[in-house]
Amino acid sequence: MKTKVLTFFFGVSAVFLGFLCSPLHAQYSGDTWQKAGSSGSGMISLAYVETPGFVYKDNAGNLTGICVDIMRDFVSYVGEKKGVKLSVQFVGDGSSFGGMYNNVKGSQGGVFGLGNITITPARKKEIKFSPPFITNFAILVTQNSVPTLNSLNEISKTFAGLTAYTAKGTLNDKRLADLKSKYYPDMKVAYASSSPETLEKVLSDPKSFSYLDLAFYLDAVQRRQPLKRHPVGDQSSEQFGFIMPMNSDWQPLMEEFFAADGGYTNSMAYKKILSKHLGDTGVKLLQTKR
Repeated sequence: MKTKVLTFFFGVSAVFLGFLCSPLHAQYSGDTWQKAGSSGSGMISLAYVETPGFVYKDNAGNLTGICVDIMRDFVSYVGEKKGVKLSVQFVGDGSSFGGMYNNVKGSQGGVFGLGNITITPARKKEIKFSPPFITNFAILVTQNSVPTLNSLNEISKTFAGLTAYTAKGTLNDKRLADLKSKYYPDMKVAYASSSPETLEKVLSDPKSFSYLDLAFYLDAVQRRQPLKRHPVGDQSSEQFGFIMPMNSDWQPLMEEFFAADGGYTNSMAYKKILSKHLGDTGVKLLQTKR
């Protein structure tokens, strides 16, 4: 897996990060907070899964997104409030949610996982979470040619002959399974390897439907893809957070950062990050689901 080290510049101090490559490995490592706090400096590793809006490459090929900008603010907070200079390296290639998750779970010290990572009771038994940084909601989509679904009770009729695509084991897979169980027993389900592939399946098959996370839906809309949203199917329940291995001692500091100055997610800096990466449409959709 490739390891990238990027540069964060902010206010009072600057953290220098260059670029380097490391051999394939299944685990990552970073300094503990105890070590970094004692020495006044340290290195943390950020694993990630590429997700539109959350972690993605800009036109110059640099990683950016909501998660990246929040972690930049966290690094700045540690520098300004604790007097500890952190350098940051990105690890992995961002291609696999499962790979990122499992590698973070098996890592040591100052390692964080970034992306559309839902906080669940089951996951809390094997990894640590930061406080939630956003409440996601899933959108039921088809191509534009499909009639609008007015009630979930009508899905077997309105979506008759359509195939549901999903990435196996995801929460959206579970959502479709619930639809099948409650409203559409004859629903045909086909599996994709990932959320991006699920989106491509729906875009290539006019007789298809799926649940997409907000970020993937907005990305398709911005690319003017022929997707129709069926608001009756919208679901907002899960929250996203950053993850850390169970041996990490960084969780209390993350909690302090999110709680400082009236709450990070109430700050103007956070709201600007959302607007920057999700656009006005995304921010309005999030507000309607609160």
